[in-house]
Amino acid sequence: MAELTVAEENGTSDYVTAEEKQKNSVQFLEHEIECPRCHDSMILYSDFDNLYYSCDECAFCLYTIKK
Repeated sequence: MAELTVAEENGTSDYVTAEEKQKNSVQFLEHEIECPRCHDSMILYSDFDNLYYSCDECAFCLYTIKK
């Protein structure tokens, strides 16, 4: 059963499921970015409770932070 929450924007109320809220909160993350160390591509990975980018070429990792 999906959990419902109320989202208020511009004075209107809409019911939003928890899944939709989570999907909307991480839309801005790219699946691949350029590695600052070797300029190869870094791929987005998911650990249990965090997201991080990892470069297969040089083994450099960048972790994301929660706001």
